[in-house]
Amino acid sequence: MKAFHIEAPQFQNWRCQGCGDCCRGYHIVVVTADEKQRIQSQGWTKADGIEPTKMVFPHGAKFRLAHKDNGECVFLDPEGRCRIHAKFGEQAKPLACRLYPYAIHPAGEKLVVSLRFSCPAAAANLGEPLTTQLQTLQRLAGLIVPPGFRTVQPPPILAKATLAWPDFLRFIMRLDKTVAQGEVPLPLRLLRALDWLGAIERAKFDQITGSDADEILGALARRASQKLPHLPEPAARPTAFGRLLFRTLVFTYARRDTIKDLERPGLHKRKMLKAALKFLVAKGKVPAFRAGLPETEFAAVERPWGTPTTDIDDMLTRFFRVKIRGLHFCGPAYFDVPLIEGFRALCLLLPVTMWIARWLAAGEGAKALTSAHVARALTIVDHHHGYTEQLGSAAARRRVRLLAQRDDIAKLCAWYWR
Repeated sequence: MKAFHIEAPQFQNWRCQGCGDCCRGYHIVVVTADEKQRIQSQGWTKADGIEPTKMVFPHGAKFRLAHKDNGECVFLDPEGRCRIHAKFGEQAKPLACRLYPYAIHPAGEKLVVSLRFSCPAAAANLGEPLTTQLQTLQRLAGLIVPPGFRTVQPPPILAKATLAWPDFLRFIMRLDKTVAQGEVPLPLRLLRALDWLGAIERAKFDQITGSDADEILGALARRASQKLPHLPEPAARPTAFGRLLFRTLVFTYARRDTIKDLERPGLHKRKMLKAALKFLVAKGKVPAFRAGLPETEFAAVERPWGTPTTDIDDMLTRFFRVKIRGLHFCGPAYFDVPLIEGFRALCLLLPVTMWIARWLAAGEGAKALTSAHVARALTIVDHHHGYTEQLGSAAARRRVRLLAQRDDIAKLCAWYWR
């Protein structure tokens, strides 16, 4: 088989650390009929710690691996290892397990690689550079990338997809260059990117190509840097309506519906409705409606926590650059939305992550945010981004549009950095 041309970000590391978080985090692992048959033919017995009749259950048109009562995958052993992997090797595991946390997306004549930061090792940048893992990526790409991937058209910049891949990637390269400029804080870089993308939208420059595109994008980026030399001081408060919409977004990213929850839909819906109403009011206590997120006060989360440290900035910069370079924020990787809309949704992950990090810190009585708080928040947030269908709904897209129209995305990025 002909090798794929694969590009992976050289600044991102990863190697499985055996933490088992993906096996304990209530992830629904979807398996095909063939994978179901293979698992059932592996000869599992109660002596292995497995109930043979309760390994795989229907899930829509496919199937899913069973969970224990505590939410763990049924194949996770007491030492935190996958029983399938330990007994039969990695190749015997379902493809979804083997692929995680890699994400591989077509980009014309090449494939680009992203990572899901719901994996703690990805958030912490543990392991070897992705550029040294091309053999593994080639093997996985051979299993998931369709033969005609080169005919896939790039996402639109605004609404109509007409650019060829080389011209679409000019926008990606300019976005990455804007976000990579580490001499200023990350939220300021995002504000600058939002500014020049807004200029593209207003001027309808979404069809620019070739050297003209390079010149125009460069000029708009330089103008944004001149217009925004530093973060607003003091930070402009987001609108009341914007803050309300934002809290509904935080609630969506913070929730984690377990298999047990889905088996008790009435009770779970009442619980979630009660918690959602508390987020709308935003007074008193933040409800501890899921494991891992403690009860605390809304006022404690909303107070200024001080400028984040360099290691927090570096971690989040790496996250945004991996998503941008891996096309993990628009097109097929994110509900088929255009580039500008997808980038606005991606920018909202900064204040969402910082809000949840504050929630974690306040809940444990900490006086300042640490990189550990932010890393944990990032694993919670990126569990959903691009994978929870609710985020691709018409209502969710309208929320992003309304926040952008009020300039609240930029305000939220600066507000929760303070």
